[in-house]
Amino acid sequence: MAGSLPTQNVQKYPTKPEMGRGADEPIVQFAFSLRKSQRRQLAHLAEDRDMTMRAFILDALKERGLDVTEEDMLDLRKCR
Repeated sequence: MAGSLPTQNVQKYPTKPEMGRGADEPIVQFAFSLRKSQRRQLAHLAEDRDMTMRAFILDALKERGLDVTEEDMLDLRKCR
């Protein structure tokens, strides 16, 4: 009924924003070992490109053929 009144601004909004493929797919952790100097170098390389280390690694894997979306590149850390 409210939708028929001219003073009402009734729109349907999605309850969950539609994201790209894999939006419903759970995120799992994957760990691997690096030498301390390699980890430092990775941190510097990522910082120079203004990326997180996770995004830097995903970008490198994307270049090698891994299916990576823009949503995958988002920073998952909580804002403080």
